[in-house]
Amino acid sequence: MTSGLRKSINIVLLSGLAMASHAFADTVSTDSSLDEPVVRSCPASFFDVSLMANARQCQQFDDSLPASLVYFTKHAPKEVIAFYQNAYPQFVRKPAVNQRTMLAATDDSVRIVVSPDNVGTQVDVLIISKP
Repeated sequence: MTSGLRKSINIVLLSGLAMASHAFADTVSTDSSLDEPVVRSCPASFFDVSLMANARQCQQFDDSLPASLVYFTKHAPKEVIAFYQNAYPQFVRKPAVNQRTMLAATDDSVRIVVSPDNVGTQVDVLIISKP
């Protein structure tokens, strides 16, 4: 696969993740026997990747790899980027596309997409393989 095609696929996937997230009051899943959402607090980490302490409106898309989780924080995008760069210096910052900044592990096992969202930031955490 060419690097141009791979970049295009990554952008499409990450754009889809960003658009698929909705505002929920913490992590929500469905109990099929009751058809009612089960509300849980946002986790402190997702597959060993930390979430910011004030993470809220978490939506987890899968428990097995590849997996993703989207959350909202009141911190500005610059603060979120600094948090992840300090916590994970091995993450490489990619140039922003449509105001979205991606941080990726050097082995591409983890991708974090940081997007401005009204009065805060939306953070998409994509775990491709164990970091």
